[in-house]
Amino acid sequence: MMFKKDLLIDSSGYVLNLLEKILSTNIKIYGIENIPKDNPKIFVANHFTRIEALLVPYCLYDITNKKVGVIADDGLMKSYFGNYLQNIGALAKSHPNRNNIILSDLLTARKDWLIFPEGRMVKAKDIIKEDSHYIVKINDIKSRIYTGSAFFALYSEILRQDYSNNKIKNKNKFQRKYLINQNDKIEDKETMIVPINITYSPIRTGDNFLQKMAKRLFDNINENFLEEIEIESNIVLNSKIIIRILKPISLHKMLKNSYGLVLNHNTIVEKLRYDLTYKFMKKIYENVTIRFEHIFILILYHYKEEKICKVYFKRIIYLVAKRVKEDCTLFEDDIRNDIINLISYEKYPIFNEILKIALKDKIITQTREDYIINKDALLNMHTHNTIRIKNILRVVLNEVLIIDKMNDIVKQKVNLTHEQIDKELLQILQEEEKNEFETDYLKFATHKDIKPKDIGKPYLLKNNLSNKCILLIHGFSSAPKEVEELAVYLNNCHYNVYAVRLKGHGTVPEDLKDTSYKDWYNSVSRSVVITSLKYDEINIVGFSTGGLIALLSSKKYLPKLKSIVCINAALNLNDIRIRTVLPAIDFWNDIVSSFNAHSLKKEFVENKARYPKINYDKFYVKAILQLKELMNITKQNLEKINKKILIIQAKDDPVVNISSAYEIHEKIKSKNKQLAIFELDEHVIIKGKNTKNVFEKIKRFLLDK
Repeated sequence: MMFKKDLLIDSSGYVLNLLEKILSTNIKIYGIENIPKDNPKIFVANHFTRIEALLVPYCLYDITNKKVGVIADDGLMKSYFGNYLQNIGALAKSHPNRNNIILSDLLTARKDWLIFPEGRMVKAKDIIKEDSHYIVKINDIKSRIYTGSAFFALYSEILRQDYSNNKIKNKNKFQRKYLINQNDKIEDKETMIVPINITYSPIRTGDNFLQKMAKRLFDNINENFLEEIEIESNIVLNSKIIIRILKPISLHKMLKNSYGLVLNHNTIVEKLRYDLTYKFMKKIYENVTIRFEHIFILILYHYKEEKICKVYFKRIIYLVAKRVKEDCTLFEDDIRNDIINLISYEKYPIFNEILKIALKDKIITQTREDYIINKDALLNMHTHNTIRIKNILRVVLNEVLIIDKMNDIVKQKVNLTHEQIDKELLQILQEEEKNEFETDYLKFATHKDIKPKDIGKPYLLKNNLSNKCILLIHGFSSAPKEVEELAVYLNNCHYNVYAVRLKGHGTVPEDLKDTSYKDWYNSVSRSVVITSLKYDEINIVGFSTGGLIALLSSKKYLPKLKSIVCINAALNLNDIRIRTVLPAIDFWNDIVSSFNAHSLKKEFVENKARYPKINYDKFYVKAILQLKELMNITKQNLEKINKKILIIQAKDDPVVNISSAYEIHEKIKSKNKQLAIFELDEHVIIKGKNTKNVFEKIKRFLLDK
């Protein structure tokens, strides 16, 4: 058996260094548990790049410590990578004894094999189903998926059964034909097919330093090779390579009914090879890891009108992503994480990145309110060797056109009216908010310090005669109950008032330990969308940490958002523990963790709360560090704020330094900005006996046009 160190010695050092770099940075392998431990195996995979013939065998070797041969294009075997390919046991397509070598390896379990049944790189990913076959289309020429891998698997298993049942008449001839030495043993365990789906996230084009280096190193590079260098170097540098190993297929089960029958081997193989190929290719094609760009382009493809409203395009993406997370098990983090911000009226990086490509390739143009879809540009296949450069989103589209479930989800959503979209979205977000609190509460239900439910539950105080809403945000380690007095007051002033719960709050201190400031911000973003779907005017009022999130929320491009009020916004703190003790604790925790002395870690500091029924009695270090990060992010964004704003600060606030209010007032760019300093010596100035003047100031500000 060849070990990893042997590959490192015997192969091109450059190739192995490159593979090690990829493995350590941007490759994700799922389903390792699906690899049969001792069985002879044929791995079968989709084929999009040349690097797959180098990378996938290496990854499998790295996992199993067993060589994995690959059938490589003759040109690749003669290239710079040929030495490495020979060392892993690759064979050229044209090798005269190729079939018997592969069968020999499978019979003896000497080596596993990786085969790409598509037969060549399918750059456009243009795969269709016809009857019970998958068809590859290249430059409009159709060809069936090759069945060679099914042949090798089935034939090796038939030969194995014949050998074990003593049906081989001339064993010497058998051993010579299949290159079996006297010391070799025919493996008892069956050959198994292991399907693999290879997905790249994202697939992008553009110049990069590897491409430029290749142009300098090699003279007279043809256009096809340049295209491959551009695509594959971008994958190496910028993409996550997702290798998903799927459940193996038993050959024994397929052949069971043929055992004992007097049938020619070829007859049995011919009978089963097409069904087997369809079975494993179906697994491969339907186990694509769904990405944001799939949803983006599939909506444009299925949308029946020429124009799609920008706001509703994003809302449809959100609804589809929601269904994908519910109905599809395989999806990327760009669908999972922070997707609420797609529809909460601000820049969403992955959307803008794909939009830029669609605009460049003239798939869409835009007006102020709409995107105009150019279906001809979207569907343009160009040629096999140019489509990835000229229309990469068509390649992305082809990848999911073959997945029926995805297409059914998108078709259903694009046929909704705007009113239906809004109704469904509102219902989803309200249920999500409710379920999030219920789930968090249930998780800690038996905890001795759990708060009563009415402390942490978000709530809405309605005024059926008003179309205006105020969104109230509580402070750090607190709960919606904290803002109740202000909520009741503003509701009596003829406003609808929505008190949001920041994730991790209103239950137990441990709930806050593993949440981030982004989680808190996302809680508010969701509430902003909910209120925007119900009301014509929105104002955001935030207290302490809620004041910071209110400031950050002002960047949302939402005409309905009229003003911001921040009360004792926690930009600069008086608490010396934040400035001195906390860094020391964090440093101490790093030291003890390096010695694996985790029991010595200091996880929290005690908190003497002003309102212990509402606030937590301890602050977890991880949560305070998130608060510090939120403070820093808010500082960095102050100069971007131009909304109408009221800054309220207690002069002798024991928690928040008065400099916070002055810094906010000085740095924001709002034309309409007011600063109100109150002669108060408490932090929580929205509860208790001294609230009257503060509340009235907020009321006057909101009424002031």
